Amino acid sequence: MIIARIVCLLPGLMLLPSGIGWLLNPAETSVGFGFIFNDLSLAAQNALIRDLTAFFLIVPILCLMSVITLNYLWVFSVSILFFIVVIAHIAAATIHGTGFIMQMFLPEVAILILSLVGAYLLAKQKS
Repeated sequence: MIIARIVCLLPGLMLLPSGIGWLLNPAETSVGFGFIFNDLSLAAQNALIRDLTAFFLIVPILCLMSVITLNYLWVFSVSILFFIVVIAHIAAATIHGTGFIMQMFLPEVAILILSLVGAYLLAKQKS
């Protein structure tokens, strides 16, 4: 049971610093994403702060809910979210010509795998 809980928490721990960063210091956090925050319009800054804060903080919340309730569906939600992220990354690279950004793509795949494994381990222990 302890291994399942640890695996479920890992995706949340990986994304928590980004969520806090987008909320408290978006200008610095945006550098890691390849753009200069202060060059964006105020509407764009607002959209990035609210949307990326929500995106990067929902994962730790869902992971924690899985660990507290021992319900695999919470962490499986992270799997669904990151399946879409991985597909969108592939689409951006191939359809829109952005190229694969490996320093982002590999952690996205790792989070997808960890959340699937965590969901599997919790579901297996419930049955």
